[in-house]
Amino acid sequence: MAPPPAPPTDDVTMTFGGTATMLLRIGGFTLLTDPNFLHRGQRAHLGYGLRAKRLTEPALQPTQLPALDGILLSHMHGDHWDRVATRSLPKETPVVTTPEAATCLAERGFTGTADLRACRPTSSPGTTAPCGSPRCPASTDPGRWRECCRRSWAACWS
Repeated sequence: MAPPPAPPTDDVTMTFGGTATMLLRIGGFTLLTDPNFLHRGQRAHLGYGLRAKRLTEPALQPTQLPALDGILLSHMHGDHWDRVATRSLPKETPVVTTPEAATCLAERGFTGTADLRACRPTSSPGTTAPCGSPRCPASTDPGRWRECCRRSWAACWS
């Protein structure tokens, strides 16, 4: 098994974990998307009797993950959140997801779930920004992105 991803030396790093799983590190902020850790040949439930077979090994395992500041889950299907994620990820890790998935994860013991409706939207000219923060300005300055990311996530769980 590969060693854990190294701490970022740059301000922004992305590690592809397979399928829709990404480990994003923006400065000191670490976010995991759609955690899927099934092994090649294992099957994931997709709903309505549909199942998908994993064709490749995942590039990341839960034991390789650094401490997470949050998880972003697009929807609750087995190819985006699998049984390994349910067993292995810390139950107190904040998870932002759909209302249905937030309910499902709360029933599985996850205490930091937030559905997107629960975030307090704030309007700015011509936009609605989720989680009570202004939209991040277009910028090539990693410091501005890092600070905007921190403000956005802090607003979700304050």
